[in-house]
Amino acid sequence: MRYEKPTLKLGIAPTRRDLWNNKETNDNYQKILERTKEIAKESGIELVTLEELDFSAKRFTLGGRTIEMPADQYLTDYEDACVAAEYFKEKGVQALFLPFCNFGQEEAAAKLASELKVPVLLWGPRDQKPDGVKVGMRPTDTQCGLFAASKVLKRYGVTFTYVENCWIEDRLWEEELRKFICTAQVVTAFKNLRIAQISVRPQQFMSVMVNEAELLEKFGIELVPITGAVFVGTIKRIMQENQKEIDELVADIEKTIDMSRLKDKRVVAALELGIMEVAKKYQCNAVACDCWYTIRAAFGIAPCFVFGDLYDRGLPCACEMDIHAAITSVMAMAAAGYSRPAFTADLTLRHPENENAELLWHCGPFAKSLKRDGVDGYIVEEGQGFYPLKTGKLTVLRFDGRDGEYRCFAGEGESIDGPETGGNYVWLEVDNWPKWEKKFICGPYIHHVIGIFGAYADVIKDACRYLGISYDTPDTPEK
Repeated sequence: MRYEKPTLKLGIAPTRRDLWNNKETNDNYQKILERTKEIAKESGIELVTLEELDFSAKRFTLGGRTIEMPADQYLTDYEDACVAAEYFKEKGVQALFLPFCNFGQEEAAAKLASELKVPVLLWGPRDQKPDGVKVGMRPTDTQCGLFAASKVLKRYGVTFTYVENCWIEDRLWEEELRKFICTAQVVTAFKNLRIAQISVRPQQFMSVMVNEAELLEKFGIELVPITGAVFVGTIKRIMQENQKEIDELVADIEKTIDMSRLKDKRVVAALELGIMEVAKKYQCNAVACDCWYTIRAAFGIAPCFVFGDLYDRGLPCACEMDIHAAITSVMAMAAAGYSRPAFTADLTLRHPENENAELLWHCGPFAKSLKRDGVDGYIVEEGQGFYPLKTGKLTVLRFDGRDGEYRCFAGEGESIDGPETGGNYVWLEVDNWPKWEKKFICGPYIHHVIGIFGAYADVIKDACRYLGISYDTPDTPEK
């Protein structure tokens, strides 16, 4: 059982100068298209090309001569841009790659980008060296065209991502294209956020208050309130009517975690099925849920492990009704290309021996797939997972706001060894913990953060430019 993973649609629109078509230009195009198709497949996204689109043939008058150019797959003028824009909109394209195969056509490229209003990647391959002093032009002059195009994109108010003018075979281009795909996934996910809010904020948890109207007005983020009574009724119905699904889910969970301490494994499975059902019913892509009162009072168990298992199945589920944590979780998992779960943690206490390390802890809602190898993890009687997390590179994120200003904090570090404790935990080492601490105290943040294994700060930084969110780091000065 897994929540449906979003599939990004990336449009690729190669451009050349109107009268400039030669072997080098076409070689560039074929190499770029072939490698982009491979990367798209590896990244699990859909690539939308212009191969099946019929542009019109062109006629030019130059120096008293009339030149006929047959139709091909390149953007070469304003008309092509309008045709491509209509086609990409029809296909639901969510991001645009503009490879310049020679000098390109800045009018066509910028017009297309301005029409689509999606994240844009601008790049062209490095030019070959000049072939001596000969009559005629050099074969491509791609870099020159990129300078021209960037200015026109800015004139149109288009936000774009640029990759250094490098060789097609360079690893840099491949890495940056993959990074851009992740950026586009973050932007797309953020712009389509719909969060199931199950029950209400615990009375004393004032730190997780949010401005629902402002989230909708500024970002289009929709919150879907689901009362505790409705949710409890859903779980009770599932326990009565869905025994087969419950048994199958229990068996699946037990493949990787010990559930023997639970009084009734069925309740855990029913809670998970219930949250999944509610999220699907209301077309939500994340959940924020009360975990202190409603569920415990009705079923005598905490939903902590359930939240972590839902992360594993592709549905971010933040505890303690932390709406901003749910938003951050979606951003984190999109930044990782939906390849791994995130987790919600408290910034808890300093490492007793390492001045630059901090305990990321919570009572038991971390995905079991993140459990450290060789550790016998289990679910305690009250419903929380008990196991430390693995080691590796960690990115820590927090989307939050105050006084109408919203930021996204991003920082990176390494998980390290540290003293054992209960629940779920990992010790995070960073370059300068006091900077982090002051940022969380003085910025619009709280003790809750989202962690995800890997290095994704650059992706989040790029995504924030498209979303109109201030990107924040430990080194960004507070006003």
